[in-house]
Amino acid sequence: MRTTSFYHTAIIGGGASGLFCAGSFDAPKIVFDTKLKPALKVSVSGGGKCNFSNRFVSAANYNCTHKHFCKNALSAFKPTDFTALLDEAHIPWEERKNGQLFAKNAADIVRFLVKRAKAHHTTLALGVQVLDIQQDSDGFLLHTSTGPVHAQNIVLASGGQSFPQLGGNGFGIKLARQLGLSIIEQRPVLCGLTFPKDLRPLCSSLAGNSLPVIIKQGKHVFEGPLLFTHDGISGPAVLQLSLFWQPQLPVEIDFLPHQNATEILTAHKNSTKTISSIFDLPHKVAKTLLKTYDGPLANASREQLRQTEKTLHHFSFIAPGTAGYTKAEATAGGIDTSAINPSTLQVRHIPGLFIIGEVLDVTGNLGGFNLHWAWASGFVAAHALAQRF
Repeated sequence: MRTTSFYHTAIIGGGASGLFCAGSFDAPKIVFDTKLKPALKVSVSGGGKCNFSNRFVSAANYNCTHKHFCKNALSAFKPTDFTALLDEAHIPWEERKNGQLFAKNAADIVRFLVKRAKAHHTTLALGVQVLDIQQDSDGFLLHTSTGPVHAQNIVLASGGQSFPQLGGNGFGIKLARQLGLSIIEQRPVLCGLTFPKDLRPLCSSLAGNSLPVIIKQGKHVFEGPLLFTHDGISGPAVLQLSLFWQPQLPVEIDFLPHQNATEILTAHKNSTKTISSIFDLPHKVAKTLLKTYDGPLANASREQLRQTEKTLHHFSFIAPGTAGYTKAEATAGGIDTSAINPSTLQVRHIPGLFIIGEVLDVTGNLGGFNLHWAWASGFVAAHALAQRF
């Protein structure tokens, strides 16, 4: 019979929120992760540069069914608090456009998280799966793939379902349901949108081409780069829209933001150039979008001109879906925050159970906001856990 190990806190999930929580208070604790390397999603974030926060973090940058829930944590831990830690650890970072804060190398952030956690009495149990959790008179009993572990407190930091190849799974949601917590339906976000089958040849022929656009669905409007993929569109503007995407509602793209196609056509009405050649667009994009009614401008019919303007400013389609969890940067929905104390991240009716990070129904916009939520929620839980002795 294997001996049960005892810890003040057991943290389920060795990603951003779990590791940061572990490094933010002193107590004997253990962090479980099914992967052999910690914080794999952090290591690939931001194209390997890690967009770890944003100068302009506020509750307005987050989507949550209970819209004020994240205010306490964001007030308790600000972007400058994280950059101060990086400066102390001599880790270089930089600010980019729109307040995005990047490390020079994502691996620096991972090493920092691990070193800081270990310095605060943390054991890393990598490649270990938590199979089940039971409450008992002294706290919690965890049944794991390497044996039983007893902990006074549990921190559920298992993340969302995005990037399943890097550890995203549904364990946190399964456990929450077992404990009687409500779940807000989950879906992949910060990901591309697919095109209907009849438009996929267009996407395939333009795959890899990028250009600035304005894209909207309903009241949600975003401006920024769009990237054609083999079966749809991606890029920052599309990723932002995916946070609010609704099936069966048309998505509209303006390929000439802040320009007027009709005025441009009128100015060139006697030109011998083709319609597609007069616009400030990548040549292949213009030719492909307008190929059905392209031709010499001087000979263009009124219908050709009308269709040109409609295609360039009001390209509309109904997206059958998103690119899915394998391409998503985040997961929307999750554990309903109505059961969570926003000041401590502890489940109100289960003392000793804390829930942090992406597994909660809190999703940030593109630009470093989701990693900042990992830090802020981990910090708040750690502060509360430090009082539980």
